[in-house]
Amino acid sequence: MGYTTKTHRFGRYQAFWPDDTDHTFYVQEGVMSLAELLEKVKEKWPDVSLDKIDIDAEHIQTDHIGYDLYDASDYTNFIVVRR
Repeated sequence: MGYTTKTHRFGRYQAFWPDDTDHTFYVQEGVMSLAELLEKVKEKWPDVSLDKIDIDAEHIQTDHIGYDLYDASDYTNFIVVRR
């Protein structure tokens, strides 16, 4: 999805949602189980073995991009799977 502009009662702000690529996909924390995650890996890359997969956690700012102060609610936790 990339960058978007959202509007709320105080004005407009920029938001971000990471895009999946041929070699990477993002899953919001708490959305799927490990079994579901591994099934998604098999669907996306049917020929890959699990020793070729990296699974990481990332804390990515998804709301109020460019705002000066840290606000934890502006961040989303993701599981990032890379081939």
